[in-house]
Amino acid sequence: MILDRYFKSPIFWDYLIAILIAIILSYLNYIDCINLPNSDRSLSMTSDLSNIGLTCTGFILTLLTVLITFKSSSKISKENYSKENSLFEMFFASDLYFMTVGILKNCIKSLIFISVFGYSLKLGLKQEYLKFTFFYNVLGLTIIALTLWRCLLILTKILKMQE
Repeated sequence: MILDRYFKSPIFWDYLIAILIAIILSYLNYIDCINLPNSDRSLSMTSDLSNIGLTCTGFILTLLTVLITFKSSSKISKENYSKENSLFEMFFASDLYFMTVGILKNCIKSLIFISVFGYSLKLGLKQEYLKFTFFYNVLGLTIIALTLWRCLLILTKILKMQE
């Protein structure tokens, strides 16, 4: 299944998709099919995306904290679970729990990187290059959207286990 392949290395796929989109838009700009927005508008969007990335990081960190808290209160391990336990309890005893935690940790790292990179561009680029923050904005928006989509998929699967 395509999602299994995606979840084996989600950061790689997120960045590959985002970079490909940015390259395509760069080429379209090069051949004058699209025009870049003015630098003030792009710079404003850069700040917005960096703020959104950090805000989303907080939400994912909260989700991760809740999962870790539930795991610490669970008495079930791989050795002592039975069919009477709920699927949600068995989730905490499985390797799937650790894979989920790892994926969420990588989401946090990716969003922090995108946010810090955006602020660094805003601080470090010369005025004449600020119009190129448009490509960061495309990259950042794609990474944030794919990261949130991945977290939503994980959360949906966890909620289905609780039924």
